[in-house]
Amino acid sequence: MKTSIRFLILSVSILLCNHCVMAQEVAIDSSEKQTSFEDRAAIIKTIENFYIGDHTGSIKHKKLSMHEDGAYRYVNRDGEFKESKFRLDSDNSDPNYKEELLSIEIYDRVALARLRLDQFNYDKPEYKLMTLHKVSEGWKITSITWGFGITQ
Repeated sequence: MKTSIRFLILSVSILLCNHCVMAQEVAIDSSEKQTSFEDRAAIIKTIENFYIGDHTGSIKHKKLSMHEDGAYRYVNRDGEFKESKFRLDSDNSDPNYKEELLSIEIYDRVALARLRLDQFNYDKPEYKLMTLHKVSEGWKITSITWGFGITQ
């Protein structure tokens, strides 16, 4: 008798757990999954366009990736806070580093991308955080902030 009660309790527990898991899966709308994937791909493309623009000076790629009212915000090597508005019409370039995308977090119409840059002239990597917003033209970088000499 004890064995059959234990079996019954175990069976009911398994059924309840399966029901909870299935309910959670149904609650995630398939269109949300698709949108999340499409947003992630669009964000990656935006970041790629930024680095093409930064490495080559391509104004076209800068305009594709950066919001016209966005800004760089950082603390320089002397410990001073600096801020400067994006200059989308500048053909300045910086080919002296290699970037690596570490992660992307998406929160509806805002996203945060974390990147590591290996500077060819420095021993320590630089870490960048990019804030992106989904505007009428698509995903645009609205803020870039970073730190120098971070060892993680």
